[in-house]
Amino acid sequence: MNPPVFIDWLNAAQRHPGELPIVGDGVRLSGDSFEEVEVEGQKFVVVRPGENFRYSVPSKQRRGSHDTSLRVRCDGNNVTLSGNPGRWNRSDNVFNYGIDDTWAIASARLAEDGLPAFTPGECRTKASVSERDRDLGLFTEWTGAVIRELHATCNLSAGNEALAKEYMNYAAGLRSSRIAKGVYGDETIIFGKLSTKKKPIYKAIVVYRKAEEMLAHAKGDDSKKAVKASEEYQFARDTGLVRVECKWGSHFLRDNKLRFMGEATMAKIISIYQRETAFLFDAHPDRAVRLVSELPTKLRLAALAWMRGDDLRQLMARRTYFRVVKALRDYGIDASERRAGASPESQAEKDLQAMLDSLPQFDLRPLSAPEWYGLPDLRKAA
Repeated sequence: MNPPVFIDWLNAAQRHPGELPIVGDGVRLSGDSFEEVEVEGQKFVVVRPGENFRYSVPSKQRRGSHDTSLRVRCDGNNVTLSGNPGRWNRSDNVFNYGIDDTWAIASARLAEDGLPAFTPGECRTKASVSERDRDLGLFTEWTGAVIRELHATCNLSAGNEALAKEYMNYAAGLRSSRIAKGVYGDETIIFGKLSTKKKPIYKAIVVYRKAEEMLAHAKGDDSKKAVKASEEYQFARDTGLVRVECKWGSHFLRDNKLRFMGEATMAKIISIYQRETAFLFDAHPDRAVRLVSELPTKLRLAALAWMRGDDLRQLMARRTYFRVVKALRDYGIDASERRAGASPESQAEKDLQAMLDSLPQFDLRPLSAPEWYGLPDLRKAA
């Protein structure tokens, strides 16, 4: 499967020679070299730079239409931008742009503040190489824009909302090697850990139902009504839209040769996205596990053991065996005979097969934007 991946978040920075306009939410000064003076009745703070003098420029939140925003900052040399450029001035982000168009939109926003565009710069050999860089084969670097965080996303169709919920229940039981997992109902699953104030993100995969996410972001009853009436929301519900979003932090980007604008091609992003999400796309649901997922905890292992062909008489005491068999019958499972060697025509086998066949058969398919969807073609606009 080759999913139509797009970019949903970009945090990038670039250092420029010379002096650029200061852009930010004011200037913060720190140190011990300040003096308050009064001139013609007005008070001023005089800064006398010294060893302890520091100044910083917090980023400025620039707001666009449809409640969109991007954070921009320039301290005179260093330019940074953070947010979802493809969402800028658009009413939704059900679909979004690739990396090249994302850079173009980000650079156009910088130009509104009199700042230069992001550029890849030149590729050069590193002056010094750490042991980790040597192990990963990272011997070159680019002089242009650096990516600090990148979100690569794909939309998939489960068929309808009921099947989307079924897939979320199935995905909640999956594991990805060496990363933690958090499950939040049948709406969101997070593999890995998102960034905190103390620790930046390395990588995380967020799986969620898009229709529910659109409603969650709507503020107030009127806003929610408007979302429900929109074509985009109806499209998300009708297709059972499940979104799989990879969030990559600076260390992951460095380790996978995506740190610099000059090396982060869309082909490479898609390749790494497919590698990181393969356990979600390539795995096939175990219908037996799904069938027993609603059973009481004490009966689940017994039901799975019986479906596997084990003789329950050999696994538990006689009294326990009869009690478990009786309890399983209440759920339509006749475990009184061992399945191993049983005839496919036996009533127990027929009942089990009927229960398995009754489970929803979801099949995730990549979604492309429909013809009516309003994603402006930036190349045509240019």
